Parts: sequence; C-alpha cells; structure tokens
Amino acid sequence: MKHPVKFILLLMLMPGYLIQAQLKYEVQALPFNTSYADEVAAIPCEGGIIFCSNKNQNVILSRTDLNDEYLFQLYEVEHKNEKWNHPHILQKELTEYAHHGPGSLSADEKTLYFTVNDKYTNGIFIAQKKDGIWGHVRPFEYNNAGYKSAHPSISQDGKYLFFASDMPGGFGGFDIYCCEWTGSKWGKPNNLGTAVNTEANELYPFIQSENILFFASAGHDSFGGLDLFSVIRHNGEWVSRHHAEEPVNSAKDDFAYTSRNGVSGYFSSNRNGKTIDIFSFKSLLPVFSDCAEQEENDYSYVFDFKTSEQDTTENYTYRWDFGDGTAVKGNETEVTHTFPSTGNYVVSLYVTDLLTAEETLEAKYDILVEDVEQACITAPETATAGERITLDASQSHLPNINIEKYYWILGEGVMEGRSIEYIYQTHGTQSITLGVTGTDKTTGEKVQKCTYKNITVN
Repeated sequence: MKHPVKFILLLMLMPGYLIQAQLKYEVQALPFNTSYADEVAAIPCEGGIIFCSNKNQNVILSRTDLNDEYLFQLYEVEHKNEKWNHPHILQKELTEYAHHGPGSLSADEKTLYFTVNDKYTNGIFIAQKKDGIWGHVRPFEYNNAGYKSAHPSISQDGKYLFFASDMPGGFGGFDIYCCEWTGSKWGKPNNLGTAVNTEANELYPFIQSENILFFASAGHDSFGGLDLFSVIRHNGEWVSRHHAEEPVNSAKDDFAYTSRNGVSGYFSSNRNGKTIDIFSFKSLLPVFSDCAEQEENDYSYVFDFKTSEQDTTENYTYRWDFGDGTAVKGNETEVTHTFPSTGNYVVSLYVTDLLTAEETLEAKYDILVEDVEQACITAPETATAGERITLDASQSHLPNINIEKYYWILGEGVMEGRSIEYIYQTHGTQSITLGVTGTDKTTGEKVQKCTYKNITVN
C-alpha cells in the first residue's frame, strides 16, 4: 500500500494571487495505478476522472503503435463513497488505432478536447457527447502536418483554448499557446511569451480559472525533468511565475496538474518508479461552512429615564455624564450616545430641580461596551485591481475561545495568518471569508468560527 505524503504546496490562485501563501496538502498515489504501465493526466469529471493509460487490456482491445508499444487510450473511473472503482475504456470507438489523450472537458462536460497521435496525425480533436455517446469528432482547425499540437485545456467559460505545440516561431521545443473563441471559430494561436515559454519544453497547460494558468516545464531552472509552475494574467500579460517547492516538484517529472477548486485535484509524476502515476492532492486546512456575514460594531446606546406620573419634565433639567469625558444637558429624559471605543463606562444622570436649583445624582449605569462576538475582518471597503491590500483579523472578538489559527478563504485560495497581504486581479464584488480555529476556554474542546465580508474591486 502506498502511503500518503504530507507537504506544503505553494500556489497562486484566483481571483487574485496570494503572497507567500502556504497551502498544506496530503498527496497520495491513486490505487488503480499500475507498476507496468503509465497512468497519466487526470481530467476531473462528474463522479470521477478521465485519464489516459497505455496498459494492456486484452487481445481484442489492446493495440500497439509502429514501435510495438501499447497505445495510450482514454479511460474513465468512478469515485464513489471515497472509493475508486475499476477503470474502463471511455469509449472504444473514440480511442482505437492511435494514441489518445491527454484531454480537457468543457464546463458542461459535453465537449471533449483531446490529443491524437499516430504516424499521420499529431494534433487536437474535439468530440461532442449526445445521449451518453461521444461522437461528431472533428479536428482542431490549427492542426498541421508540419508540427505537433497537444495537451488541450479549455477555460470554464469556453472562450480560451490552451495547448502545447512545436509550431514554427516559438522559443524552442514545445511552447504554450492560446486561441480565443470569436463566436464562430477559434482565433489564431497566440504564444504566451517568456513568462511561460523557454528554449526547453513547456507542456500540459491547465487553465484553472480566468487568470491562473498551470503548466509543466523543463526550463525555468526546474529541479529536474518537468516541474509544475503557475502564472497569473494581469492586464492581458502573463506575469508572476511561481515554481512550486519540493517535494511537490521532485528530481523526476511532475506535470499535468488539474483541479476544480484549487484545494484538491490531481497531478502526474514518475517519482515512485519507472512508470508514471496519477497522484491526488487534498488540502489539510479546515473547511468552514455556514459563515455569517460580518456585523459592524455599534457602540451606540439609548438611555431612558422614566419619571413619575406626577413629575413633569418642564420642572427639571437632566445632565447625562457618559464617563468618557463627554456630557449632555437638556430637558430630554431619553438620550442616545455613541461611545468612542470598547471598555467599561459609568454613566451618571444628574437631575436639577428648576424651582430649587438643586442638582442630585438620580441614577448610575455600569456599561460594558464590547465588540460583536465574531471573527472580524478589517479590510478596505473598496480596492483597485492590481493593488496590494492588507487584511487583518486582530479585531476578532471571541472571548470564550483561545484562538490558535486564522485562515483567509479568498476565491479559490486559502492563506494563513492574523494579517496577510493580497492582490485582486478581477473587478467586481469579492467575498472574503475569515475562519478561526481554537479551543473553548471552558471545555477545552476544539472549535471554529467564521464570518465573511464583501468588498468592491474597481
């Protein structure tokens, strides 16, 4: 049995990017990996994954290429009740006679983009699913007999198709390209530039969300072979390349990262031996749910002094001393006062009889002004895309909890710390969730609380 490996994975995730974010994950080789064949490039799908493998099925299903090597074919495997079922061929008619995969699914899982490789074809094909059957297979319009294109990744909105190609005009080897959907066809391939591409091979792009791209590269000072990298798109440019640290990247090949949410997913590696395996990763950070919207602290109090029925306010004046250096005098028996901060205050009411001019202390109130009992987010109400902002949790008021850790859930990323910095790249209303973990001061039990707050990014 292969045991999970625990490590810290450094990622940059939508809707902005994290600054020195440490995401703790558990990594585990999937149980259906074989020691005699390669299992590569998982595609998350409803109920499981699609992947490609060159394992020998049987005399009828297994085919070989010109080098007498078994063909890579697309497989599907169900993940149910925390268990993986036995993988099966995705669809025999779709995968025979050539190497098939890796691929990518559209958001509705009705369109499959996949690589086909044999002595005649080295390109990308597109299939449609109708009534549970894959069909209407057609070539990508930029396939060319003079070069290879592979490893497609379609964006969630269907507007961008990323892929690897050794087409002329690149920086060397395979580069990562992107085509934009014009409404009727794919626009011409656009090389992603030097933030991504080098003289070495760049392969296996994965567009996780609008502005975050993962890819594998043998360049950029990799630890050895292919390593995993990520970049963000800012003002139309790919910037802030990030190289995941060991042991995410190893001296072996690590590639084909895929994820639906940034906190769990898959990648491929040959770190365990001669063959390539698929590994899953899963965040070890706590999951926060049922978070309440943050309440604003209100230090305003209403004081109401009830007079007897025979008394009339015309005969008296009232002086309220609020114990914070302020006072108010008048004929009103009901006053509203806002204290400057939290603390203990003694509010005194002095009544002056206008007939005798005598002032007496009529009442005293001991007031404890407290913040709302909640994990509290201190953040600007508005921010500018590309601006570095500070998010702070120091004003959290949870008097019954010994707080141990603070977690910031930002779009698809998680950061840890009482105070952090963050850069949003996407305009609009963005939600910030702050979760805290700790122990109950009375019972010693582990507890967690969370709140959220929206800010506007211009």
